[in-house]
Amino acid sequence: MLLLQMLLPIKDEKGDPFPGHYFADLREELATKFGGITIYSRSPAKGLWKESGSSLVTDEMIIYEILMQEVDLPYWQGQKMRLQELLRQDEILMRYHEVATI
Repeated sequence: MLLLQMLLPIKDEKGDPFPGHYFADLREELATKFGGITIYSRSPAKGLWKESGSSLVTDEMIIYEILMQEVDLPYWQGQKMRLQELLRQDEILMRYHEVATI
C-alpha cells in the first residue's frame, strides 16, 4: 500500500488565508476519487527553508494523506501544477512511500 502526502500552505505570501473552499473542494474531489482522505488541519505544520540569498522563510500548512494501491504519476503531476497555480506557489511538496498497515 502507498501513502501519498500533500503539504499545502494555508496562507499566501502576504499572510492572508486562502479561501476555505479551495481546501473543501480538494477534499471532496480526493475523497470521492480515492474513497477516503485524512487531513491534518487542527494545528498547522510549519515549514522553514532558506531561499537563495535570503533569510529563513516560514509557511504554515495542512497535510492531506491518501492511501492507494498505486500512484498515477500523470494525475498527481497535473494536481501539483494546478495547486501551485491556484495557491500561487513555486513548489508544492507531494511525496509518497510504501506503508504497511496492521
